[in-house]
Amino acid sequence: MPQETNLNVSPYFDDFDKDKNFYKVLFKPGSPVQARELSTLQSILQNQIEQFGTHFFKEGSKVIPGNLSYDNNFTCIQVEDAFLGIPVSLYTDQLVGLRITGGRSGVTATIKKVLSKVDSDRGNLTFYIKYEKSGNDFTTEKFSDGESLSANKDIVYGASVIAANEPFANTLAFGATATGSAMSIGEGVYFVRGTFSQVQNETLVLDQYSNRPSYRIGFDVQENFISADEDPSLNDNASGFTNFAAPGADRLEVVVSLMKKSLDDTNDQNFIEIARV
Repeated sequence: MPQETNLNVSPYFDDFDKDKNFYKVLFKPGSPVQARELSTLQSILQNQIEQFGTHFFKEGSKVIPGNLSYDNNFTCIQVEDAFLGIPVSLYTDQLVGLRITGGRSGVTATIKKVLSKVDSDRGNLTFYIKYEKSGNDFTTEKFSDGESLSANKDIVYGASVIAANEPFANTLAFGATATGSAMSIGEGVYFVRGTFSQVQNETLVLDQYSNRPSYRIGFDVQENFISADEDPSLNDNASGFTNFAAPGADRLEVVVSLMKKSLDDTNDQNFIEIARV
């Protein structure tokens, strides 16, 4: 499937038509270069890549791992909104990847994903974790209700710092632990819309507090125009010349991310199914 964005519109005017069998743009001295010719030049090459790729790969095929993995034991711990009067949400962006330890249980785990209170089905700030070490009694395997959590590194937010091994959050007083389910993908390359698209590491929570999900999982594909107004790196970088910092050409961005749909949802616009649970 080729890109869906129509580039044969102002100001791009890319009128490439594969049925015309044009395989090169032949520039001539004395004739000005048209903007549409520069765009068409790319479309000719992209069409060749797409036809080659379609021969070897179906839509959504893995080219370079990133492997897809399903986890129906995606454990989590729910925490209180505030700690010592300070909203924990102020520094949740610092927590992913940190190793945390329960103040009473001694259990150790690593935070894999943070679910905000707004996004939570239960209205609780939730840390999805992988347990690493049992507690001080060598038998406790999960965090306890109502205990404090500390991290192995400093947590910095604004001008404040929570030092390593100092508490930064409290688990809920009742029913703090739960088990969810998730689908993860590693960084890699997938064949999407005729391109070999880069996919980043991502974990998609399927059911937040249940390990019996039923979904179609796939790629949500979005095509966006990006201009120099939105991305300053597109301004001319020729430092020392008169055109330095002048706005450059726009870019067509293809963003691929994990998405879930119910089993009876058959609307596949901008969606490529790659797994089903």
